[in-house]
Amino acid sequence: MSNKPLSDFDILVKGQLTVNLPVIIIMGLTFFGLLEFADFSLQRNLLIAFILGWISWAFLVKKWILWAVKNNISDERLLKIGKPGLLVWSIHTIETVTVKNKTPWI
Repeated sequence: MSNKPLSDFDILVKGQLTVNLPVIIIMGLTFFGLLEFADFSLQRNLLIAFILGWISWAFLVKKWILWAVKNNISDERLLKIGKPGLLVWSIHTIETVTVKNKTPWI
C-alpha cells in the first residue's frame, strides 16, 4: 500500500460506498420487502424504511469518519467533502464521533 495522500475524490467515493450505497439498499429492500410480505400501508412502509435507513446511516457514517481520522483527514476537510456528498450535514456530526466518541443522531 502506498503512502500517497488521499484525494478528495478518494474520500468521497469511500463515503458513498460505505455509507450512502448500503443505506439506499437497506431502505429499498425494507420498503419493497414490506410491500411484498407485510400488509402495511405505503406510509408505514416508508416510515419503517426511513427509520432503518437512519439507524444504519448513523453507524456507517461513524465508521467512515473513524476511517478518515485514521487516515489523518481533518474534520474541516471531511465536512467540505461530506456535506455536498450527502454524508454529513454539519461539523457537529463529525465532532460527535471524533470528540465525544458517540454514534451521531442515536
